[in-house]
Amino acid sequence: MPEPLAESPQLTHERHTALGAIALVCLALPTVALLVLDVPNSARSARAAWLAGTTLAAAVLALLYWAPYRALGLVPCAAVAWGAAAAHGAYWHEWPGWAHGVPVGLIVGALARARRGPELPWEPVALLGAVGLGCGIVWAVVQRGRPFQHAEWFCLGTALALTAWTWARLFRPLFELASEPVLWLMYHVRGAGPGLADLPRTGPCLIIANHACWLDPLFLAKVTARPLTPMMTSRFYDMPVIRRLMVAFGVIRVPERALKKDAPEIREAIAALDRGECVVVFPEGYLRRTEDRPLRRFGQGVWQVLKARPGTPVFAAWIEGGWGSYTSYAQGPPMRNKTKDVRRPIGVGVSAAVVAAPGVLEEHLRTRTHLMNLVSAARAHLGLAPLPPFELPIRADENDAE
Repeated sequence: MPEPLAESPQLTHERHTALGAIALVCLALPTVALLVLDVPNSARSARAAWLAGTTLAAAVLALLYWAPYRALGLVPCAAVAWGAAAAHGAYWHEWPGWAHGVPVGLIVGALARARRGPELPWEPVALLGAVGLGCGIVWAVVQRGRPFQHAEWFCLGTALALTAWTWARLFRPLFELASEPVLWLMYHVRGAGPGLADLPRTGPCLIIANHACWLDPLFLAKVTARPLTPMMTSRFYDMPVIRRLMVAFGVIRVPERALKKDAPEIREAIAALDRGECVVVFPEGYLRRTEDRPLRRFGQGVWQVLKARPGTPVFAAWIEGGWGSYTSYAQGPPMRNKTKDVRRPIGVGVSAAVVAAPGVLEEHLRTRTHLMNLVSAARAHLGLAPLPPFELPIRADENDAE
């Protein structure tokens, strides 16, 4: 069995992106302060107060944002605003403190809010080096004397570099952040249960849930504090435009059938766990089809995944409200002849993590029955009664194709 990676590539990508962004800010900030404070002495104190005050206020607002991962989406937006302020300053030679304090504060606060994983020893050294270099640039500018046009163009170039860097590397959190208003208009999503607080920010884990509509992964992402790697049915995955997003976000494609032993999607899920990701599995294998069966028998895929990685913590979840929505099979195929959803209530209950006992993993029917009961029990976090207990043996005529 291959050893899990020391650090998830997702986490490494976030770490390098954040370090590059904050280094650019540290590099340019001394020069920005010089330009903002390049006013008569009578106005200098007010300018300094505006710069410091707006930076602090914006950082606090970003730190209060409820979704740590999606807070990263604020960084490219703030970088654009900072670039616009720097362009205005370079052209008009005006550098109001608030115009730079707000975007800089948002960038710093959002990066701090989204930070996960331990701090590496070399990171403070790199940031101190960027600050030192920035101060050296200010010293050189002051020695050269006015006008400070070179300093203005340096700030503009740094802001543009920050914009290009963050837009190229933070597309996923930016997309999720931009999608929030649309999701808010369509659904009122609330989360409940101890699993939401216990879900680790780093390291491998598995979320299993019922599957009633195409947007179930978005509902789970809405209430969790880290990026998810969901397994999505091919019917949704292969839609035009959507497919490009799924590939970019690392979503695992699942054919429109129950998972099979040694199927590619199972190997991909195991590999994602080895990379330290949070994998979302809908063990039914496909969307709910009927009113009278809210939870179908799980396929073998989830057993194969847990058998390969038996120590993986499993969070059982129940998503209520997806059935009957615009992207469900209630009263016809998804998105066909249905009314659009407007503030439809969606509940997501997540139980505390469990690790399947070796005896449970010995036989796939025992594993699947155990997990079905866990998912059913997660309904209690939403105030719903559990489904009738699932017991062994399961009748042969209920077996899904495997």
